[in-house]
Amino acid sequence: MAPKRTPSLPAGSAAFAVYWDRATWDLSRSAYMADLDDLSKSPDSWIGWFQYALKRHVRRSARSRAALEVPPPDRNPSGSQKELKDAGEPLDGFTKTHVVPEELLDQVERAIVDDRVKARRMISRSQFAREAVVAAIGETRSRRGRRGLPPAPDRLPNRPRSRA
Repeated sequence: MAPKRTPSLPAGSAAFAVYWDRATWDLSRSAYMADLDDLSKSPDSWIGWFQYALKRHVRRSARSRAALEVPPPDRNPSGSQKELKDAGEPLDGFTKTHVVPEELLDQVERAIVDDRVKARRMISRSQFAREAVVAAIGETRSRRGRRGLPPAPDRLPNRPRSRA
């Protein structure tokens, strides 16, 4: 069997692996679609929306990030994915690697260190990303008020047109 090949990344880009619980993943896609329709300057892709959420979160102070109090996701019963599948247990999360600008990943890493030093919080890259996305989802919900979020599509369209 041939070794697994790592695709090369564009110059200035970095791989950012994130564990996504299904609920946050679906809500992020719903919030992205809502922002696409509501905001004239919304990113035209989910990854752009995600990067914008990370940038906003990085700009918050360590205290502000800690004040959000985003709990880690609920995990399903322990075991490997194969063991859980074999036992018929639902898999409630997955890891996905996103390509982000190196500079943004460096900013995320510095913010994680700031959280540890200034707020005495130890969080992973995945938890930082989840906090950023949960905060962005909250902002979208506040902006939409009673309209709420649209259901997450099974598959996001490629470069959809904005209605805003």
